[in-house]
Amino acid sequence: MVSKSDNPADPFKKALSEATKVLADNPELSINYSVDPSGLSGDTIRLPQVSRRMTKDEVLLARGTADALAMHHKYHNSDLHSRFAPDGPMAKELYEAMETARCEAVGAKDMPGTTGNINAKIG
Repeated sequence: MVSKSDNPADPFKKALSEATKVLADNPELSINYSVDPSGLSGDTIRLPQVSRRMTKDEVLLARGTADALAMHHKYHNSDLHSRFAPDGPMAKELYEAMETARCEAVGAKDMPGTTGNINAKIG
């Protein structure tokens, strides 16, 4: 028997996790919520923690981050990206930023509903 959670944020986090897997086109994706910086590593996405209060800012940040990382997971090609990566720290940082923007733009074109969420994350 499944026990009901006392945390009012849990249904939101469950729904966001499932939506993220669908957007990333990967039902096996692992979604974690943490106070650590958000990110993507292999088949694991780390999203910002959502408190019991579920403030508007927390929800918008979590949704935007989830959509952006799902788009990156779906549209990023690690081998191709590595092959053309430039040398030098500033060039690499710009290259990574452009790849993030590319993945988010391609995803937003294919799935326009993600645009508002990603824009909210950007600020």
